[in-house]
Order: sequence, then structure tokens, then C-alpha cells
Amino acid sequence: MKRSSPPDGSRKSRPWRRLFRSVLPPALLLCLLPLFRSRTAWADGYALHFYPAWSGIASRISALVPFSLEEVIVVGAAIAVVFCLFRLRKRWIALVGIVLWIVVWFYAGWGLNYFRSSIYDRAGTQPEAYDPGRFRQFLEDYAEAINDSWQPEVDVDKELFEQEIKQYYASLPDRWGLAEPKPWQRPKHLLFGWLYSAVGVSGYVGPFLAEIQINEAAPSHQYPFLYAHELSHLMGVSSEAEANYWAWRSCSASAWPEIRYAALQSLLPYVLGNAKSSLPADEYARWLESLRPEVVEVYRAERAYWAERYSPLVGRIHAWFYDLFLKSNSIRSGTANYYEVIQMIQTLDRTER
Repeated sequence: MKRSSPPDGSRKSRPWRRLFRSVLPPALLLCLLPLFRSRTAWADGYALHFYPAWSGIASRISALVPFSLEEVIVVGAAIAVVFCLFRLRKRWIALVGIVLWIVVWFYAGWGLNYFRSSIYDRAGTQPEAYDPGRFRQFLEDYAEAINDSWQPEVDVDKELFEQEIKQYYASLPDRWGLAEPKPWQRPKHLLFGWLYSAVGVSGYVGPFLAEIQINEAAPSHQYPFLYAHELSHLMGVSSEAEANYWAWRSCSASAWPEIRYAALQSLLPYVLGNAKSSLPADEYARWLESLRPEVVEVYRAERAYWAERYSPLVGRIHAWFYDLFLKSNSIRSGTANYYEVIQMIQTLDRTER
């Protein structure tokens, strides 16, 4: 018996039902984003109450496996998107739904931290305006500190070091509004480490399951600063300058002289960037000569090391995208935000003292 065809109206209504089920829920949730952007109190509430609980639970689950589940999620989502693209005429609703749910998960899992109060607001101060005399004094003090602290090798027990940094973060006053680090939150093994080196990424925190990823190709003397930087992101820090600040401050408080030196050495690219843009060329050259040759050699070796692994084309695409991403999420200076750590150190060092 020949089956009768459904009425034309019901056939046409099916895509709209799928659209309602797949697209409307995440779209409505994303409509809340402007409220978090415009109401800092909402974002602070998320950072202080929801995020610490969520990140603790998510990281506890992801800690059951040694490799990065974030990478598995990203690769799985990419495969699903590609599949839908090949069948776009029939799967476009599914494609839109997948993308929207990924965006929702990103902001709910970590991204709303971008809209919280700045570190200056939490410290009860304002960024200090550039003062030539004070900046020159900072450069003089920094050169003296890194020259005196230089170590030929930085090779410490990673587990003991991670415990020390976690204890430091856990001891910070509540006014800084950071989530408490958990014992099970350890760096995960990367499945595509070569790709991160190719785009110039030395580490990141996964926003979906609260995982720390450190590029395993990083030299041992860079590991302390990288770990402390990424751990601060896991604790709810969104600003790259603030993550650099906490990495510098926590490593500088270490009981190991090797770690204190590593903090100063890792800060050197940002000091050089600020000094080169602020000082006359001859004065910058004289200050650079005040650094001991071993310090400069380590810096140059680092640049050469990562340059060998960097892919200019892919790296530039990633840098452009990340700059755009940061600017669209309340980091107005984009990737230049990393270098604002020097202003942060000068301002907060005075405030904290």
C-alpha cells in the first residue's frame, strides 16, 4: 500500500522545529552576555562563587586521565563542524547549534571571568601613569636584581615547586578574588604539542574542563613562570598582564633561588619591550649593556629556540585571531596586554608596600 504524503505544511515545519530545539536555547543563553559585560557585579559573582565550584568539579573529573581532554573536545567539535559543512544543505541547523553550544560552554566554563573587576579595582587603586624617573629607577633595580640572582641552571622538582606555588596562591587575601587551587590540578599531557610551538603558544588553560596545559617543549628555566602564569588563569585571572604579574610575584616569593631568578628572566622580554619603546636609543643600549652577558645570552637562546619551532604563516594567523579575540572580550590592548605587566608591577608594588 502506498503511504500517503504528509501535508505540505507539516513537512515545511520540521526545520523550524529543529531550529527551535537546537539553536534557540543556546542563543537565549548568549543573550545574557551583554548583561555580564555591562554589570561587573554579575561577573564578579560568577568569578567568586560559580566559577570556583565549577572549576573544582570539572578539573576533578578531567584529572582521571593524564592527557588533555580539552584537545579531544576541540578535535571532536572540529570534526562535527566539518561533517556538517560537507552536508551543509541538510545539516546547517546542527552546525549552528554546535557552534552556539561551544560558545555557551566557553563562557559558562571560564570566559565570563573576562568581565570581572580589574586587579586595580580589587587593589583599590588606579594604574599609575608613566613617570620617566620612576621607570628608570625600576630598570636600574631590575638590572641589579637579575644580575645578582643569575643561576647557570634552573632544574627543580616540579611537584614540590607546584605545591609551593599553590600554597602561595591559596594564602592570598580574599580581596584578590581568586579561586583556591586544588591538589589534583596538574598540567596535562598534550596530544598536539608541536602545533602549539608552531603558533608560539607556550601554555594555556582549557575553558571547558578547567585543565592546565604547558607546552612540554618549554626549556626548564621557563617552566616555573609558565606554570604560575597558567595556574593563575585557572584560578579565574583573565588578563594576560595580571597572569604575568601573579607569575612574577609568586615565583619571586619562592624559597628556591633558581625560581626567583627564573621569574626575573621570564620577565625580561616585557622589560625590554617597555624600555625600548620608552627610552632614547642610546640610553636603551647603555641599559642593555648593564645586564650581565649570561642573562642576555639566555634571552637570545630562548628566542632562537622558539624561532626554530615557529611557523610564520600559521603563527601570524593565530596571533591575529587571538588579538581580535582578546579585544572582543574587554582586553582592549589585545596581545599587547602581556607587556602591561610592567605598569602593573610598578603600580601594585607601591600599593602593596
